[in-house]
Amino acid sequence: MLVWGMSVLVFWCQLQGNPEGSTWWLSQTDSVLLAFGRPFLYGGEVTSAGVVIEAVSFLLIALSLAGYFLPELTKESAFLPRLIPPEQLGLAKQFYAVAVYVLCFLAVVRWIWTQGRAARAENEELPHISDYALMAEGFPKSARSPHEVKAFFESILGFEVEGVSIAYDLSDEAEFVESRVLRVVEQADAHLSIYPAELADVRELMGSSQDGHVLDCLASSGQAVVVFSREEDREFCIRRFAEIRRQLRQNEGKVSTEEADTDDESQALLGGSRPSQTLGGLKEGRGRSSAARLSASMLFRGKFPITVSEAPDPADLLWKNFQVQGGLKLTRVVLTLIGGVLMVFVVSAVIFAPSVLAGVSYLDITGPSLVQVRLKWLEQVSMAGMTAVLNRVLAMSVRSAAEASGFVQKVSEDSVFLVCTYLMVIANSVAPLGIAQIVAASSDMRVTPELATEWLLSLMIVILLTTEFLYIVYPAWSYWSGHFRVRQSKYITVREGQPALTSAEFPLAQRYVDVLLVMTLMFVMIAIDYKSIYTIGSEIIMLFYSFYIFFIDKFFFLRINRQTYYVSSKLDLAVHYLFTVPMFLLAWFPLQFFDSWLPPNGWSRYAAMAAATAGTMLLFMATVRICECCNDPQRELSDVPYVEVASITACNYFNTNHAHVLRTLHFPSIVVPPVYPHLPGKEYLNGGQFADHDDSVHLRETLMLLAKSPFTELDTLGNPQDLT
Repeated sequence: MLVWGMSVLVFWCQLQGNPEGSTWWLSQTDSVLLAFGRPFLYGGEVTSAGVVIEAVSFLLIALSLAGYFLPELTKESAFLPRLIPPEQLGLAKQFYAVAVYVLCFLAVVRWIWTQGRAARAENEELPHISDYALMAEGFPKSARSPHEVKAFFESILGFEVEGVSIAYDLSDEAEFVESRVLRVVEQADAHLSIYPAELADVRELMGSSQDGHVLDCLASSGQAVVVFSREEDREFCIRRFAEIRRQLRQNEGKVSTEEADTDDESQALLGGSRPSQTLGGLKEGRGRSSAARLSASMLFRGKFPITVSEAPDPADLLWKNFQVQGGLKLTRVVLTLIGGVLMVFVVSAVIFAPSVLAGVSYLDITGPSLVQVRLKWLEQVSMAGMTAVLNRVLAMSVRSAAEASGFVQKVSEDSVFLVCTYLMVIANSVAPLGIAQIVAASSDMRVTPELATEWLLSLMIVILLTTEFLYIVYPAWSYWSGHFRVRQSKYITVREGQPALTSAEFPLAQRYVDVLLVMTLMFVMIAIDYKSIYTIGSEIIMLFYSFYIFFIDKFFFLRINRQTYYVSSKLDLAVHYLFTVPMFLLAWFPLQFFDSWLPPNGWSRYAAMAAATAGTMLLFMATVRICECCNDPQRELSDVPYVEVASITACNYFNTNHAHVLRTLHFPSIVVPPVYPHLPGKEYLNGGQFADHDDSVHLRETLMLLAKSPFTELDTLGNPQDLT
């Protein structure tokens, strides 16, 4: 039930934003089967989070109906004999509750296992860009030239590397770099006759000398990506630098840390010690230390130790967030999380909880009138709508905080957003019931299970409608507003109009939050009252919703976000661990039937309940960890060179680093050749399979023309069409 199988005709083409070489699998109907944000195919079967929701919902519907009629099995009827003795009904309920939890547990674990197996198979079978690259750290901020870094690695390793992409500090020049990249693409399109010259503002003076000065003064963040020609070269580099690092650690007690790590290169000009003297330390009355006897070529500029580690996928790197001195990235997110939680409890106590208490008072009304019934439902739906809107506001605030935190990897930003947003929205959805129960208990009242499930069902329906309405309307509004703005303007250029018509990135993390939220609400309803008609209704709604999200997300991937999607197996792993929360809430359902097994009263009772719930959480987390370890890819080194993998990949470590692209156009050389930038919808600039026709000669001529005069005034060049 967790798998949808069909025979497919497989075509492999890697697209932008596909970390670890995730592939699109095209069927004979030219469709893509999506694993809820990540296309997976393993053994001809496609797994999907939408499918796991469908399986769990279908399973819960069947089990809930069985539980609903379970007491009737203790009676004789005209059609069935007595199947369960009345005195064994309690034991039957215990077995039933355990069966519900175990089957849901196995269904979720099966989905996690299948998704991990599909990712492992794909990683082991296909080479990826990240298999040829390493992230090097420890460079000074003056290490701006890729030539110098490339020469350093070649001197250490003894062979030529494919290239180096330095991560520059763009904290003050991010807008400048993006603006110049758009102008580069505009000039390239004009030269390639992609659109008429009158649609491109290529005659604008762009101040080449000032641009070159700004690019030359960009400081290095201390990190760089080194790309190798073969995977064997990458493994040798890891071993070589590990040996250098080991030698440095053996002699670290004999070297002054302050002198070894200093970056004040002006000391040598002012009469200070030279780099070699800084490394070796003072030599008064004694010979050179063992650290000083290390060859200066092993350290960058003779004094900076360099470390290497695995490089993330190029689509996963956020080059604009690299900084010389990175701050506390989680500060903004933590403050936003704390502020959001405080606001949730305040709003729940002031606005939402009174609505629940009004429902408690409504239960005392015998024979309510039609007006009273309408007012009750109007208030309940309005409160549910406000809760759904507040959920979106909380998600937007966390997204803004995560983007402003400056994470250098997209998956880290999405994972933090996923965890914080999920915790905040689930608290915003469930807190009113808890606060209302506390207030009602002080007045000798209580929130009945029927009232709680009724509130949660109305909340679930409104959240689903609000979520899908915004999910469809917002992209449509953005596109058509940009469309009419472009059509109604007589002077807008392609460079200015194309970003307005480009689709936004697929909100994968937000979709995960939406699905986890509704699943959690359904599990809470089961824990409160599994026999309630509202609980069974929520399971039926989730069953149909799973079909809907499967096909609507498939449509968005194929038609709207085809060039701007981003997926990551690490984000999927974060979701696997986040499933601990809904499974923990579902565990309360069977624990209620084992109340007689607990101590009668006192702290021992609460300690036993806490131990039981903690045990279920640890069991699920341990299971997820086992699945992760078992599906860890063990890939053998391949003989495929880097150029072959790069030829079928739209993005790499060079064209996604826009500062590197501009520097190669301003300061072209054979060692660091100029490259086209990578932008959504501009994959044809890479030529080959990404272009409509093989026009590599024309593309190279245009690139050389841009490198010859990258940002000069084109008034003297005439019609850009004549340049080709």
